[in-house]
Amino acid sequence: MPRRLVIVRLSEGSVPADTGEPITVDPPALAAIRLVFGVGSDPEHEPASADEFIPVYTVAIPVVSQGGLDPDGIYEFDAGAQLELLRGRATRRRWAVRLELEFVQSAEAIAAADLWFEVDWLTDGPQLLLLGPERGTTTPGGGRALTIASSPVTDIAAARALGGRFTARLRDADPRSPTARIDSPICVVDLQTSHYEFEPEPELA
Repeated sequence: MPRRLVIVRLSEGSVPADTGEPITVDPPALAAIRLVFGVGSDPEHEPASADEFIPVYTVAIPVVSQGGLDPDGIYEFDAGAQLELLRGRATRRRWAVRLELEFVQSAEAIAAADLWFEVDWLTDGPQLLLLGPERGTTTPGGGRALTIASSPVTDIAAARALGGRFTARLRDADPRSPTARIDSPICVVDLQTSHYEFEPEPELA
């Protein structure tokens, strides 16, 4: 089963009138991909939860041009290699990494639909959480920005498994239900955190 996070619509703003016909709104737009490397609040313990995690370095992956350095349409960065380097060279702190995806929702939809976010992680993978205020951050024009993050991971293999296929969709009912009145196209983000953009994908053993 994929991991899911639902961010509820706001109570203010206008909702399209019910004419009996389905209504399509603009999908959430991907604004940023970030891998955030940080340490724990206690030097002796792993930063295993969001409350214990202190960000130090951030790697931002450009989203203006889909596909980056190669044409495969997948964002790629070796989070495991970077975490391994930090953990190997740092002797006084325990390091971890979390993934952040920032989406922007239009003003026309913030009161009309919830944001449904899913990723195809295994059930024993990290948790999903909303960073910042529950309402999101207001953007020019009356929309809002929402940052969805993984809980921090400290294991090298877990860092390389942070990638996957992420989907974000606006809907006023569960995507598995056919009863929605308001819906959006699906925003799909493919990310690999096991290798760099300029490297071929590792061969499976």
